[in-house]
Amino acid sequence: MNNFKKEFSRYPATYSLAIITLGVWLSQFLANGVQATEPMNLFHFGALFGPDLIEHPTHLWRLVTPIFVHIGWEHFLLNFFSLIFIGRQIEDVFGSRRFLAIYLLSGIFGNILAFFAQPYILLAGASTSLFGIFGAMAMLGYLTKNPSFQAVGKQFAILILANLVINLFQPAVGIFGHIGGALGGVLLAAPFAPKILQSKISEIQKATFFIIYLVSAMLMIVLTIMG
Repeated sequence: MNNFKKEFSRYPATYSLAIITLGVWLSQFLANGVQATEPMNLFHFGALFGPDLIEHPTHLWRLVTPIFVHIGWEHFLLNFFSLIFIGRQIEDVFGSRRFLAIYLLSGIFGNILAFFAQPYILLAGASTSLFGIFGAMAMLGYLTKNPSFQAVGKQFAILILANLVINLFQPAVGIFGHIGGALGGVLLAAPFAPKILQSKISEIQKATFFIIYLVSAMLMIVLTIMG
């Protein structure tokens, strides 16, 4: 127990997100049993269903909730353990608050792009957010020109590309959500850069990337709902 407390105090964002993700997954089964992953039950638990958002634009919360809903055991376990094992490393770099912001905002951006590209999609899963934190790490080296971060950034860029190639052979996987998550992380790396790298990134860069994030996200939502 003491070891977990130490781990939790060191990585509060990662473990809080993991606990929420686990709690939602278990709740799906407690509520619906073996029918937990049926489309209607996923929708009731917060999955993104495009036609609902088009008909009810006030349901923008559905761009957030899919981050914590999963479609099956394999889907859940892969994302859950990726969050714990890789999330801790990235939280160490960005700090807890910045890591949390990137995780949630890039996940939202991934859901928005998936909604924009496929308006009738049913979407759930933390992979949009995971691709976001990978994208943020990949972008740090480019932004700061720091050799250490450039080396790590290349590894994460390769990880993203490899996963996207694999996605091409898995039609059931929401590739647009993954692409959107990665793009969201790239755009958020500057405004939420680690404290130790703040001086390497200009205020204009920070503002520009964040404005691009906000404007592109709003445009995709409006164009999809109005179109």
